Amino acid sequence: MASKKVNQVNIRGTFDLDTMEIVEQAKEAEYTYDFLEQLRDFDGKNITVSIKEEKELPVKEEL
Repeated sequence: MASKKVNQVNIRGTFDLDTMEIVEQAKEAEYTYDFLEQLRDFDGKNITVSIKEEKELPVKEEL
């Protein structure tokens, strides 16, 4: 099998479909990314898409 080069973008934040932006809340600042601009780098290429949502689990209360 031949070696591969992987072009990958990882952004964690709140996605707004209307503006196509992702807002990342860091400890010291807030960063806004243009998601559509990130996708343009992959236009016309064979890609894999994975979207993940993280939610905190409820804690069981002790009696």
